[in-house]
Amino acid sequence: MKDGRDATQAYRVRVGGTWYWVDPTVPRGAIEPGDTVVIYPADGAATFAVLRSTTGGETIAFSALEGDRFEMAARGIAALHLAAVDEEQSP
Repeated sequence: MKDGRDATQAYRVRVGGTWYWVDPTVPRGAIEPGDTVVIYPADGAATFAVLRSTTGGETIAFSALEGDRFEMAARGIAALHLAAVDEEQSP
């Protein structure tokens, strides 16, 4: 199954009951705390989360959409794409 890890243009994805637009063209440095993102780890499945902060550049802090907090090593993230709730929620 193909994911959006290597996408070069915006794509739409559904998480739970909510549709999101994902923009892979936004540079990682332009994504700010509070932004919703799709995390593509070097190994494993993609995860939707909210960026909390970058701590010292080596670790990035996130909150899962359900609210649980977690951190990931920056080097373990293959791609980080900006996401936003799609105002049009139909499939």
